Amino acid sequence: MATDDEQIRNLLHQWAETTRKGQLDDVLANHTSDAIIFDVLPPMKYEGTDAYRKSWGEWQPNTVEMGHFDLHDLQVTAGSDVAFAHCFIRCGGTFESGKQFEDWVRATFCLRKINDRWLVEHQHISMPRK
Repeated sequence: MATDDEQIRNLLHQWAETTRKGQLDDVLANHTSDAIIFDVLPPMKYEGTDAYRKSWGEWQPNTVEMGHFDLHDLQVTAGSDVAFAHCFIRCGGTFESGKQFEDWVRATFCLRKINDRWLVEHQHISMPRK
């Protein structure tokens, strides 16, 4: 059986993979329905996964192939029923025009163990000013 640390790492890597692949139905599978999500684009605060899901088409870039959405330097601290994690995320890809883009963002996740399952209750993504 995986440790709490391993379970959380697997959950976050799964989140990154479903985000990268644009699998909307699976991106929030491990979030509580009332999760608070801070993101880099307006309105910047989403109360609940339904609100965040509705914004998906507004910010998910159309790329010619699967883009980058890779976790780097993932750190996890887990207690018996609460945990937090933070990392950098490398985002990028190639637009249909051929122009490439790449950004680095910071991410923090607050998780709670509910019925022996880790779920994200708060997610905060921010982009440093250039």
